[in-house]
Formats: sequence, C-alpha cells, structure tokens
Amino acid sequence: MNVDCRAVLFPILALLAAPALPAGADPCAELKPHLEAAGGKDADFQTYLKSVAGAARKAGAAELASRVESLAEKDKPVPAASAGVASCLLQSYVVSRYGDRMVRDLQEMVAFRTFAVEGQANWNLPEFLRQRQWLERKARELGLAFKSYDGRVEEITLPGPKPIFALLTHGDVQDVQGQQWSSPPWEAKIVDGRMIGRGTEDDKGPIVAALYVMAALRDSGWPLGSTVRLLVANAEESSWEEIPYYLERAPMPDVTVGLDAAYPVTHAQKGYGILTFRAQPVAEPRPGKWRVARMSGGSGMSIIPERGEALLEPLGDKAAALDELTRRAAEWAKAHPPAKLGVSREGDLLKVTAEGRGGHSSEPASGHNALGDLAAFLATLEPRMDPWGALASFLGFAVGTETDGRSLGIQHADPAMGALTSSLSFLLEESGAPVARINIRVPRGITKEQIEKSLGERAAAFVKQTGATIATETALLSEPHYVPTRETLVSTLLSVWEEVTGTPGKPVAIGGGTQARLFPGGVDFGPASSMQNYRGHGTDEYLTVEELHRIAELTIAAVWRLAGRSRL
Repeated sequence: MNVDCRAVLFPILALLAAPALPAGADPCAELKPHLEAAGGKDADFQTYLKSVAGAARKAGAAELASRVESLAEKDKPVPAASAGVASCLLQSYVVSRYGDRMVRDLQEMVAFRTFAVEGQANWNLPEFLRQRQWLERKARELGLAFKSYDGRVEEITLPGPKPIFALLTHGDVQDVQGQQWSSPPWEAKIVDGRMIGRGTEDDKGPIVAALYVMAALRDSGWPLGSTVRLLVANAEESSWEEIPYYLERAPMPDVTVGLDAAYPVTHAQKGYGILTFRAQPVAEPRPGKWRVARMSGGSGMSIIPERGEALLEPLGDKAAALDELTRRAAEWAKAHPPAKLGVSREGDLLKVTAEGRGGHSSEPASGHNALGDLAAFLATLEPRMDPWGALASFLGFAVGTETDGRSLGIQHADPAMGALTSSLSFLLEESGAPVARINIRVPRGITKEQIEKSLGERAAAFVKQTGATIATETALLSEPHYVPTRETLVSTLLSVWEEVTGTPGKPVAIGGGTQARLFPGGVDFGPASSMQNYRGHGTDEYLTVEELHRIAELTIAAVWRLAGRSRL
C-alpha cells in the first residue's frame, strides 16, 4: 500500500513542535514567590490565577500580574511567550487544587486487589470490575470521557484535535504472596510520610496523578493542540495481551509516554527471558552425604524471592546431623552476607530456610535473593545426585548467588543498555520433576541461539562431572527496545525534567520491560527516581506524598509541553 509520508509524519511533528525553552531557563523563577503567597487551596483555576496575580501585584510585580491575568480567559490560546509561565501555573495548581484528593484516591485504588489469578482472565475478576467502575466514576466526575475496551484497557480522554497524545499506565499489580509487610499492603496507610501499599509506585500512583493532570488541563480552559488519553492496561504484570487487543479497536496514538519506569527519561529496555532447568531421574544416582527431599520458593517471575526452603535427609550420622547442618549453615551465611539461613527439624527431616529481601527481578540490587542463597548453600553439602540433589548441585555449579549469568556462560553487556541480569525466581515441582526458573533481562548483542549454546555446554559439563541429567530450555519473550537519545521526544522530556526539577538529566536504560515498547517510539517518564532501588514488586512498596505530587507536576509539565497549544 502506498502511503503519503507527509500525512503520517505531520501530526507527530506537530505534536512535538512545542516551543523550546532556552537551555537552563527557569520560567517559574519569578513566579514562585507569588505562588507561595497566593494560597487559593481548592480554588477553581480562574480564581487561582486571580489569587496569584493579586499576590504578584501586591509585591510590586505589576507586569507579571498582568501576564497572569491575561491567561484567565478560557478558550484562548496561550501566547508562546507565556508558555513557560503557563506550565508553572499548571504545576502549582494541580497540587494546590487536587493534592489532597490524590492521596485519598490512591488509598482507594490500592484497596482493589487487582492481581492475576491463575487460570482466569483479569478482566473477569471482581476486583478489576470494582476498579473499572471506580475509574469510570472518577473520570466522569472530573469531566473526562471514559471507555472500557472489554476490561482489557480503560481509556480516559480529554478531547482535543488530532494528533493523539497517550499517557500509558497499568491498573494490575503483583500479588504479595510470600512477602512480609510492615503495614497492610492493601490500605496504603501513611507511615512516617510513606504511603505503604501494593501499587503505590507501580502503577496506581501515576494513574491517580495523571487523572488530576487531565482535570487541571480541562479546568484551565486553554485550548489543546491534541487529544490527550490516559490508557490503563490491565494485564501488564502478566500476559500483555490487552494492548494488541486495544490497538485492533482504537487508533494508534501518535506519541506515547509511559508512566511505568524511571525519571528523567527511560529510553531503552532490555529483552525479557526465562531459563528453565529440569532435573531428570537416573538409574543409579551418585551417592552423597545428604538427600534433598524438596526445595521450594518464589512468588513471581519478576519478583526477587525473599524466602525459600529445602527439606533434607542426612545419609550419615543422623544423631549429629542437626548440629552439623546448623553449624555449616551459620558458617556459610557469615561468609556470604547478608544471607540468612536457619535450620530446624520437620518430622524425620531437617529444614533449611533462607530469608532475603524482595524487589524487582530486573534490578537484582533492589533486593536479596533467598533462593540463590539456598541453592548455593545446598550445593556445598555433597547431595546425592537424585533429581532434587542434582538440581541443587547444578544451580550451585552454574548459578549460585550470581546475578550476571557469568557461570552460565551468558555474561554480556551493551554500552547503552548495560549488563544482562539474572534472578532465580522459582524452585518448584512440576509434573513430578524438580524445576528451577530464572528470569533474565537481555541487552542488545546476544541472541537466543548463543544463550542456548552456552546453557547446553554447562549442562553437558555437569552431566560429565556428576552423571546426573539437567534439561535446559530458553524462552526469550521480548526483544530489547531502544529509542535513540537524539529523538525529539527524548530531548523534550529531558528539557521538561530540567525545567521542573532544576537538575540536568540523562536518559536511562532499564532491565524491566514496560508496555511503552509496544508503541512506536514509546518511552517512559517516571515515576521512580531510581531503578537501582525500585520499590515496585517488593515488600513495603511505597510512595511519599511529596513524590506523588511531584509525579503530577512533572506529568502536567510534559503534557502541556507536548500537547498544549500556544499561539506565536
């Protein structure tokens, strides 16, 4: 099919053609003192502008007061020379008018336990239905249009002309199974300034902030240069099937900015993969000093497991076994801080328990892997080479506590995306066979075939050494996603970051995968301040009130820059 390239490119270029600010310019500098003096909490937009103008006039800034007053007229495009001041007013207004409501609404949203249930579609679950009804009610209360695409994606729209600017979020979360929280995970109570709850950062906080960003833009009455849409996907933490479903039924946005990664701009994402190791029975397993009866642990592929356990049978002196195992566990843990191992009796067997710290598997440093500690320790006990013992030994031989794939032979790094990471996510029994699953995040420059070859070599070496058999399987479920830093969207968002925070920023690459990669040129703009200490998926996930307000300020500045309309 022949396509007119100008017809395709024009709306995108128009959307990104917002006037740029001079490097290092702070359009809010002269306005900030008057914003603080104005007050006007809960006032509508026109009243708020009058309050700010009054504070400026009282302080002797008559010219600035006149500029602010001139912006109070609805349906009138903002002069290009006042675009920066308009952005500053929007940032201040969205928090002044809606800041308290954001906190209350986030607490309400966190109460919806919107995690996947095995064997059921998210969109048919009662908690997702309750959240959908809540979102529809909120959108309509704020004067926004609402449409649900069969529960797969909720679409909230602030109407305007073409093109379409989309803010991409997700309303599903990870379960908290196997995690020990200090505060109820479904309440978002404020403890020492932190709203602790599942989904506060990933990704319900950004949803609430974006709702009120759109409300504030509607309140302003300023004409927009595009239609603004908030997309709330409902299977981001599981299948990702909802976005293709949506795009078959709705127009592709011209520009998509996700709110599901890190500031200042997330422009690159590693690919997502799962390595599966399955132990096979052998006729005459090599004898050992311990029989591993079972290993277990894990709560999600993208969650760093914070607990694991194994049941062992001593094959030597049973009377001294408990003391010996306790001593060896203590010595190993001391040599591998911050590992925590415990030993206890369970019937005729001994139980070894490992405790770690939950986090996001794409960033191994965000937690501490209990299953890695468990497997690495068990491998030092000379287990019998039956299936469970073989799996423990292989993991100790080829994985251990590593998070870079070195002993698996898949260590690799890309200059822009960083290093491949690996996280042992599950130890379980499947169809009667012991299984381990490892989540890998893969940068550019290494192929599935290379990974499979290296794993095959490690498994063959293990067979030769022990006589035990380990089957390996590699699944790469997504390819790396990269948007060059020279792209206009990246540079514009970096400029917005500097405008709002006063701090220069550089685009970042992440190990996690967000659905921005499903949209041409899609990038993420927050909400996390750092992926190295990412809170999503972890125990005691939280967002401070100040962080929630900052997300709203940054988001409204970005939407205004990219989708606002100024007249020259």
